[in-house]
Amino acid sequence: METTIEKPTVMIVGAGLGGLALGILLERAQIPYDIFERTSAIKPLGSALSIGPNLIPFLEQVMPIDDFFNVSKPMTDVRSYNEQRQFVFSSDFSPIEELTGYKQHIIARPVLYDLLLRQIPSNRVHLNKRVLDIGEKDDKVFLRTSDNGYYEGDILIGADGAYSAVRQRLYESLRQKGQIPKSDLEDLPFKCTCLVGQTEMLDQEEFPQLKEPICQFWSTLGENKPYSWVTFTTGRTICWMTIEHLSKQSTKAAEDERFRHTDNSEWGPISAKAMCDETRTFPIPGGNGSLTMGDLYDRTPKHLISKVMLEEKVFETWHSGRVALLGDGA
Repeated sequence: METTIEKPTVMIVGAGLGGLALGILLERAQIPYDIFERTSAIKPLGSALSIGPNLIPFLEQVMPIDDFFNVSKPMTDVRSYNEQRQFVFSSDFSPIEELTGYKQHIIARPVLYDLLLRQIPSNRVHLNKRVLDIGEKDDKVFLRTSDNGYYEGDILIGADGAYSAVRQRLYESLRQKGQIPKSDLEDLPFKCTCLVGQTEMLDQEEFPQLKEPICQFWSTLGENKPYSWVTFTTGRTICWMTIEHLSKQSTKAAEDERFRHTDNSEWGPISAKAMCDETRTFPIPGGNGSLTMGDLYDRTPKHLISKVMLEEKVFETWHSGRVALLGDGA
């Protein structure tokens, strides 16, 4: 006698890279799902990502892989320079291809995001769905959103980032039951803050490194200053990252408290501009020997420059009942 197994309904909170990747897998498996995103529009924020044998086989299975190769550049090495724009050393990535059969590729984070989003039917992604509450009842899991929405499913996945609302609600429930370790309730620590962005289309004569078929991945370590900065060529644009290495470990709560009585919010656009102003003279290799990070900042749309934290924590508790955490949420 044949039996029919009913497929579970999955609710994914967070339309970031992790949430989209899970959605694609569920789409291929014909498992019903919906993705709930708290923002009203998804901004193409971020810098670049290094994608290699750990992820390219996945991309081969879920999209025409030439779409990925056409908008990324292979990377063979990372070159490090000093502030005089003098080459110091390089890290060779060619053994990766020899061992795995795959090159390492650099792709702009917004471009990879767009590739993944194309694989998901638009009716599966719901915007303006900020999570207020989650819970379980009658063998179902539910979530409530700020627009008075109420949704039920069989599995709830929190893929909503380092400050996951799903994790916060889950931990509140587990804390009341005494079922969560103290370390999971501590603030997320970080020792770096970072500016990230991607320029508009650039003139290849002014930025000749763009002509190279291989990604020009250049890193500069600041001298007598707590900064390092990185540039990556991707097509006709340059992705960039400026990292401030803090003298001591901090948390978002501690930084917010420092700026609580001022207009200069540590994580708002004013603070991002302040960090741009502070670091715009930092030299970068290439061009006519006078390029600086400010040249890249000036060619990056201001609303696409982000100041972010580089949190360093893995939570012990990543699932309970019908709720599980994914990616930065965990």
